[in-house]
Amino acid sequence: MERGIAVAFSSIPEGGAMGAEEKVKVRVMVAIDDSGESFYSLQWVLDHVFGSQNNDEYLLNIIHVIELFPSYVLPGAPAVFPSTSIVRSVNKAQEENASAIITRAIDMCTQRNQVHINTSIIEGDPKEMICGVAEQMKVDLIVIGSRGFGKIKRALMGSVSNYVIHHAKCPVLVVKMPTSKAESLNA
Repeated sequence: MERGIAVAFSSIPEGGAMGAEEKVKVRVMVAIDDSGESFYSLQWVLDHVFGSQNNDEYLLNIIHVIELFPSYVLPGAPAVFPSTSIVRSVNKAQEENASAIITRAIDMCTQRNQVHINTSIIEGDPKEMICGVAEQMKVDLIVIGSRGFGKIKRALMGSVSNYVIHHAKCPVLVVKMPTSKAESLNA
């Protein structure tokens, strides 16, 4: 994958005047990472949105955002840039991880009948990219998992779900994993 290029997979058949894309009335986007919470949110969507509906009218967009490798500039100090070989190594690892995440998501979706999906791997700040891609894809609903960070960690790292709730131009559903499931994942 070239850096800066989105990789996409689609289960929508191409061609034909009445293709699946033309029947779509509801576009749902699920943003996933490698956390159990994000895969729980995908499973929740499959169970509650695609579980009992006429799935021909629904399109599931699954996106994963690769965060760009940072360079550091501290006040009063020279900028610190990693070597080219380190950047290449990190980029390769990120791409392999992203591919594994998307493959796992596709496997979850293909266990369902008639779930039309698009997947994308995008680079950038997850908060901004989720909102931007949702607007570009004209999605009707963004679904995102909640990691349940505490106040300090949320203040230091920022909350992706909080940012998306306040900046997205469509409804946002934050799916919180039940405590019992979260504890079994972390055990």
